[in-house]
Amino acid sequence: MKVSITQPVIRVIDVPDAATAGEAEQLMNGPCVEANYLLVNVLYMEPLKSMRAVYRLSAREQQGRPDATAGGDGKDDQARAVIAANATMTIPALVAKLADMGIDRKKTWVSYARLDARGVKLTSE
Repeated sequence: MKVSITQPVIRVIDVPDAATAGEAEQLMNGPCVEANYLLVNVLYMEPLKSMRAVYRLSAREQQGRPDATAGGDGKDDQARAVIAANATMTIPALVAKLADMGIDRKKTWVSYARLDARGVKLTSE
């Protein structure tokens, strides 16, 4: 299957020194919010008196797949319900149980879903 990408893989945003903190935040968060871009690098461009942020399109977007937070097959709710009902099972056992039901989920997805089912919220703070 050939996938066509309708948006550029690399995106560059220039943030002028004169921008307020709010304007800079809006400019720099835009690509991530709008189109699943990942921040790669931020450079200060002395001659231009601006910051340049370089983003790359996420691998999932480049492959034409759905968002990484979803399974893409419409079975997320069913998978989460199974995981919630069996939250004490090991991750490999949950992956196998889902596979037996025809739901393909990897260990990382199941790990996060099980944490969510247990009421554990991951934060960066």
